[in-house]
Amino acid sequence: MHPFLPEFAADRQGELLAAAVRLPPRTPARQRFGWWLMELGLRLATPKRREGLLEGI
Repeated sequence: MHPFLPEFAADRQGELLAAAVRLPPRTPARQRFGWWLMELGLRLATPKRREGLLEGI
């Protein structure tokens, strides 16, 4: 492992934590919508056997 990697990872973690503090709080509706978008994306990206790309939705 390169010697600078742990230092880089720690700095990046600090940046991500600082950015997370500035985000608006999660609401149940927002969280459900986010999961719905993720599931939709996975359905679109997953190839189906003997079906077209969008037929399984």
